[in-house]
Amino acid sequence: MKTALKKLIPFTIGQKLRGLWQRTQSIFLYGSKFYCPFCKNSFRKLLQGGSDLPVLKENQIIGAGLRKNCVCPRCYSTDRDRLLYLYLNQKTNILKEKIRLLHIAPSGSLKALLASNKNIDYHTGIKHHDGFYYSKETQILDITNIHYNNDDFDVIICNHVLEHVIDDRKAMSELFRVLKPGGWAILQVPISKTLKKTFEDNSIVDPKEREKYFGQFDHVRIYGQDYTDRLAEIGFNIEIIDIFSEKFDGIEIEKWALNPEEMIYIEHKPNK
Repeated sequence: MKTALKKLIPFTIGQKLRGLWQRTQSIFLYGSKFYCPFCKNSFRKLLQGGSDLPVLKENQIIGAGLRKNCVCPRCYSTDRDRLLYLYLNQKTNILKEKIRLLHIAPSGSLKALLASNKNIDYHTGIKHHDGFYYSKETQILDITNIHYNNDDFDVIICNHVLEHVIDDRKAMSELFRVLKPGGWAILQVPISKTLKKTFEDNSIVDPKEREKYFGQFDHVRIYGQDYTDRLAEIGFNIEIIDIFSEKFDGIEIEKWALNPEEMIYIEHKPNK
């Protein structure tokens, strides 16, 4: 039913209806407890996000599961979007220097921020085009067979995508290939606090079974603490940033409704 509605509703009409609903609900939730840096609005509470599945609780998945005050009611930025905004804005020059950037399956809030910046040569791609959520300018892109040249991008953002990809090592290799030497990427995924080794089983293909074992109908694994080992095998140098150990000017973790347990994984491609 949901898929049929997306096909029936043109992109522009869908956007207008969505915008009207966003404005309406943000009025009802207006307050001062939480702040969204994307739309620059304040609210007494945010919308909850994620799902309350047993597998997510049992494996203590960071970056997944039910989170209260997760989604901005005005622009729909999530806690993971606001986390990256914090890092990009305060710890990089991405919004000031001329760069070429590839953004895989971009969220609306981050895409609006980056695409509007004249310094950024901005490229996006998704596996399957869905006009209800993505503009027609967003191109189809197979992350396991990226059509760009070697050493093509200064920065890559791939936020919570690899857990959907069967051959994630091939995807990591492709991301490494198109990244320039000296370039860097943000490759966030949900990660278990308890699993030392990533759990995956390619024989599990039914959406309900994937939800049961992986926590979402289109996830194909639960990453364990060996996630960084996979990236290192490809050639990346990994930097892990704890938002509580870093100094961020004028930012209150609770006011921005960030997930204090989610680390930021920065992958660097060594210079030749």
